[in-house]
Amino acid sequence: MSGKQKANYIGRIVDWSKQAPIRSAKVIFENKDGDSVVSNSDIEGIYRFTTNTDSNGVLQGQITVEANGYQTHKSYISFGKDKHDLGDITLVGGISKVTPQPNVSNTSTRPSKPSSTSSSTDSTDRNNNNRSSSTSNSDTDKLIPILIALMVTFFTFTTFAIVSAIRKERFNDRPNNFINFRELPTYQVVSSK
Repeated sequence: MSGKQKANYIGRIVDWSKQAPIRSAKVIFENKDGDSVVSNSDIEGIYRFTTNTDSNGVLQGQITVEANGYQTHKSYISFGKDKHDLGDITLVGGISKVTPQPNVSNTSTRPSKPSSTSSSTDSTDRNNNNRSSSTSNSDTDKLIPILIALMVTFFTFTTFAIVSAIRKERFNDRPNNFINFRELPTYQVVSSK
């Protein structure tokens, strides 16, 4: 096969927390030649676009998804000539932050790229993965103080309950639950004359 071919692609945009489709999301696909296609998701979150593939029928490029109330999603994709369903892209709630995703690849063989393009793509991928891990780390960092506060509260209440039970048991061991002053030992002072 020589020359570029047009191919139709389909995918779906989904809310990460609700697993519900997101409608009116703007999907921008830019292939490695710099050509771009814009599509919008429908009520079921489904988007479609037609674009050129490379001479081997492989789709390669960057996909960007923007939706109101969600973080912007960017990822590099590579799909073989027999693959036309791009699958689900999940968006996280939030405004105007880029949510980098790892590369998506569904080809058994990738066409060779010039070394300069390959190294720049690899460094972009590493940067995206670093940003992704720092985003998940910041979410975990927010939960740690809450978990510590819950643990301290739990142990404090447990300690008070145990101490209270011990005191109650000691009090109940006394006969008639009162102090008999007549049975207390008395001391006499001996005077020397």
